[in-house]
Amino acid sequence: AADKERQHSYEFDFLYHPEHSTDYIYGDSVHRVVAAAMQGFHASVFTYGQTSTGKTHTIFGTSTDPGLLPQAVDDTFRYVDLIPNREFLFRVSYLECYNEQIHDLLNPEATGIRIVQDPSKGVVLRGVKEQVVMSSEQIFGLIHSGEAHRHIGTTNVNEKSSRSHTIFRLIIESKDRSAGRAAPVRVSNLNLVDLAGSENAKMANTSGARQQEARFINQSLLTLSTVIFKLSEPRRGAGGADGHVPYRNSKLTRILQPSLSGNAHIAIICTVSPAVRCLEETHNTLKFASRAKRIKHRAQQNEVADQSTLLQEYREEIE
Repeated sequence: AADKERQHSYEFDFLYHPEHSTDYIYGDSVHRVVAAAMQGFHASVFTYGQTSTGKTHTIFGTSTDPGLLPQAVDDTFRYVDLIPNREFLFRVSYLECYNEQIHDLLNPEATGIRIVQDPSKGVVLRGVKEQVVMSSEQIFGLIHSGEAHRHIGTTNVNEKSSRSHTIFRLIIESKDRSAGRAAPVRVSNLNLVDLAGSENAKMANTSGARQQEARFINQSLLTLSTVIFKLSEPRRGAGGADGHVPYRNSKLTRILQPSLSGNAHIAIICTVSPAVRCLEETHNTLKFASRAKRIKHRAQQNEVADQSTLLQEYREEIE
């Protein structure tokens, strides 16, 4: 009877084993999302799962086994070389959501960062540094400096446990080189998100500040799960019987709202542990994956016809 109670079915697109390299996973599941961002579609990639299951390694990797983020960055510059008829402008931001506070990892002295609803642009972060970049090496340097300000801690489960969610954002502007000044500019965001892992209080054996961090982490992940559940219910439409999706219940879901609400290409990499003691967390992660797969996305290419883009400003200065 106990075995029957533990029988569940899950839905997902691909199953990757430990022997699969991050390079393989990138080519199989993430490359298409990055390509969509280069064509003017919003796109997001994020990792989700229990603490100490390899999320941060999957995103960042090592010098010999690059993660999804460095591969995506390299891919964007390769794409630029393949499309010589379009001019591109890249800028990056690197954020941390720690204890429900947003920190700018590229400008750690910044305070008062706000999430606002812009009538034309949607959800916008005010007070965040966006650095114009010209090469992948410059981006890697910014990430390296940003990582020095990220909150990392030790628990019984993970020696280097991420105590915050991080969001790397690449803003991509592009325009047809042969078009006139009034031609539209494509503007898209590529987000790569390293979510902090859910924690079992007894297994992690945390106290004090670590316990408080875990509480904020678990609460934001619970909100994310609730949002995914609401969006995955086809009969209820966007948000259940009352049409409400609780994006505002967490800074994380508020920032990710443009991606989750449908106008984006998205890839979610869920990581799990084979350990028996992690069975419940593994079940919850796979349940999350199954619900996320049911969400219907209708991404649209984003074009701006006015003169407000940075690419347009730079071109006018040159001329």
